[in-house]
Parts: sequence; structure tokens; C-alpha cells
Amino acid sequence: MDGLKERKEAFVTGLTGGTITDVYVVTSISAVSYLIWCIIKKRTNLFENPRSVLSQLLDFLLNWNNLLLAVTIYANNISLLTFLILIPAVFILLTSKSKKYVQRVIRINFKTLTVKEYLPFKSYITIYRSQMMILTCICILAVDFPIFPRRFAKVETWGTSLMDLGVGSFAFSMGVITARAYLRQHFLGKYSYFRNLFRAIKGSLPILGLGVFRLLSVKYFNYQEHVTEYGKYWNFFFTLGCLPPLTNLLSPIILKVSPLILSLTIGTTYEYILTNRGLMRYIISSPRVDFLSDNKEGIFSLIGYFCICLNGLALGSMILTVVPTPHNLTKMTSSREDLMAYHKSGKKGCDFTFTPVQGLTLISLLYHVLYLLGDKYYKYGVSRRMTNMLYVLWVSAYNSTFLLCYKLIENFVWGDVKVQYVDDKTSAKKPKNTDLSVIDPSVSVPSALTAVNNNSLVLFLVANLLTGVINMSYDTLDSSDWSGILVLMGYTFILSTFTMVLYHLGIKLR
Repeated sequence: MDGLKERKEAFVTGLTGGTITDVYVVTSISAVSYLIWCIIKKRTNLFENPRSVLSQLLDFLLNWNNLLLAVTIYANNISLLTFLILIPAVFILLTSKSKKYVQRVIRINFKTLTVKEYLPFKSYITIYRSQMMILTCICILAVDFPIFPRRFAKVETWGTSLMDLGVGSFAFSMGVITARAYLRQHFLGKYSYFRNLFRAIKGSLPILGLGVFRLLSVKYFNYQEHVTEYGKYWNFFFTLGCLPPLTNLLSPIILKVSPLILSLTIGTTYEYILTNRGLMRYIISSPRVDFLSDNKEGIFSLIGYFCICLNGLALGSMILTVVPTPHNLTKMTSSREDLMAYHKSGKKGCDFTFTPVQGLTLISLLYHVLYLLGDKYYKYGVSRRMTNMLYVLWVSAYNSTFLLCYKLIENFVWGDVKVQYVDDKTSAKKPKNTDLSVIDPSVSVPSALTAVNNNSLVLFLVANLLTGVINMSYDTLDSSDWSGILVLMGYTFILSTFTMVLYHLGIKLR
């Protein structure tokens, strides 16, 4: 067993990754799969009954199995996989007519606007978060099989790979969702620093508890671990558990300065300390002799992950609200009165106020330009191990780009939401062509993805437990491609079924 453990550790050690273009191409299957689901949903009745066996099987094949195939069997031929899964969609487009959906309309009266109306359900955010979780669950087990290309596994120190996006993407997503609380509280005029800090600490306890559980399990079962990933005793859950309290602790600065500016300031300062004050040398080569040095990767990388979380926070302020808040690129929150005054004034032009599509496009371009400039002219490359500035920019660029892709697909298939501004007199009249599907996830979100989003943390815990069980009971290293893909398909089917059962039972454990 010890020999197998050493072989497995060597299997994921010393890797250099691949190109960011490769990562984009492989994960584009998630966007293609969502597009195909939308076409089938709009043109057929196959998804009308989410409890039917055929509906759930198609949901699994599109949203779980396609991603599994993309990172294994078709990893070197994504164009062929894309062609194969597009064939049914083309056939449906040629042989069927689109079902009629009324235009999605929201009528806004700022005086009576509720929080639920101010921060409505955004289907493309659910798609993004769920696909990210599914891909993560697939990769944590697939990485132990030879069928999973080594260029997708986490790099040792320098380079980019698919799995290096993992924790960074979770941090970015956490920032996007965290923005909701700030927006809600300032809209209602009920912001409380100490209440938020207490809730953040309380909310992080389950995640930190999972970190302790994972640490004890790894040590007790002598499970293989990659020490240079986080350190001897640190892990993924500790990093995520520290971000909400840290964000809320510094919230007065974040709200005053803006999360985007603060992220760039902290990131460049951290980069300077890394490269000019010996921190990089300490992280890479110093011996592990105490708690800090034992966990140096996990502790210091927290700075970069916090910057990524801030970038998500900045983006969340632009895409979560029903209408753009004033100056949402540089100002994170607005009160009801500020919102009313801004839209009443009818200001136009460059005042740093952007719609979701505009904001996503701008932010994606900004991060990509900064990353490409740094990658070309800077002497150091991307390092997930230290979460340096290039890593922060890359992860932020990737996540904002895929959010934009899902939003554009949603607009293309279902149409953008039309906003009508009304006053007290006109709001009393019942509007025509108002489609409640604007807040109904069953219309534009696959059931499989809703199920994942409703219980993402529980799903990830079950995925980790299954990964451990499979690794301890099955020789993944010496498996053939066919046996490996069968095990992985069984694994993903179990996870998908688990979330769908919870979904149909109405259980939301988050």
C-alpha cells in the first residue's frame, strides 16, 4: 500500500501543465452543452417533465457526461466531440418549430421595489456555478487515472492547467455571491458591520469543519497528498473558509475604495513582496520547521485568493441587480434613494455604469489585456502555488469570460429581459406580455444544474468521500482507458443521481 501511495503521489508531482488556450477549448464544452439543452428545451417537449427517465438521462448526458468526455477520451479532439453533440441539435432545428415564449418583462417601480425584485434570480449565474462544481467533482477523481491528460493536473510551481483553476474559481464565485448581501443591505439601509462579521464567521464554520475532517481523514488513512499544493496541514476547505470572514473584516475599506481597486492594490503589493522581498524564495525552498513553514503555500496563497474574491465581488455588483446601480464599476452598493435619483436623472454616457453584458465584456477584456501584457513582458509566469498576480488575473479573466458566454447564450435563445420603468399610477395597471419565467429556473436552467446548485457543498463532500473510497479500493494507476472511463461514468452517475434525488425531494442543504 505504501508503494502504491508513493506512486500516486509521484503521478501528480512535478507537472508543468498546458496552455490557457487548451483550457478554454476543453471547457467550452460546458457552454456548447448548455446551448444544446436550450435548443432542445425550446423546440421539443423532452424536458417538460423533469421527473421522466428520458428527461433526466438527457440532462445527465449533456451536463455531466459531456464534460467527463471532454477531459478524458476527447481531450485531444474537442472539435470532434463538439461536432458529435451538435448533430442532434442541428436535426432538431431543421425538423421542428420553436415554441412560443412571451418576451420576458420586468416592471420597475422604485418606490415599491422589493429586495426579491431588486436581486432577481439570474439563470446564467446558476449555470456557471453548477458547471464549475460538476467539472471540479469530475477532475478530483479523474486526475488519478491515466486517461486524464497530465497537462490538466495541477502544476508544481509555474504554469497553467485545468485543475489550477479550481480553488481560484470557487473564490471568484464566492465573491460574486457575497455581493448579494451587501447590495441587499445597502438597498434597505440595514447594513451592520458586526452582524455581517458574525454571520460570516458562523457561515464559515461548516466549511472549516470539513477542512478538519479532510485533514484527519488523510492522516488517519495514510491517503496520498501533494504537500506543495497547500502545505502539510492546510487544504482547500481552510482557504475557502477563511475568505468570508476576511472579506467582511475589511468590508469598510472594500465599500469605500471599491473591490476592484483594492484587489489590484493588494495584488501588486503582494507581487512586489514575492519578487523583491524574498517571499517567493521562502515559499519555494525554505525547510518546513514550524506551523508557518509547514503550511506556507496555503497561508500565503490566501492573499491571492482574497484578491480573486474581491474581483468576483466587483463583478457581482454589476450583474446581480435587476437594473444597473449608479457607477457600479467603481461603487459597489447604492441605496433605494440613490437608485431612484440616478434613473430619474436619465444620465447617459461614460459614468462607469454598466449593464450585465457591458460589465462582463469590459471586465473580461480588462483582465485578459492585463494578463497578456504581464505574460509577455513580466519575468515570472503564472503560479497557483503562490497565487501571484498573473494567476489572479488569469482566473478572473477565465471566470468572467464564461459568465459572459452563458449570459450571451441565454439572451440568444430566450431573449434579454426587458425592463419597464413605471410610477404609482401606471403600476396599478396589469401589464401585458409579462413572463414570470424571468424568475423561474425551470424555464432556462437544466434540472441537473439546479440540483447541483441547490446542494453544491454536500455534493462536493460526497464527491470527496467517493474519491477516497475508489482510490483506496481500486488501482486507478494501472487501469486501462476503458475500465477507467467506466468507473468515472459510474462515479458521475452516482453524484448526478444523488443531487437529483435531493432536488425532487425539495431538500436544499447548500
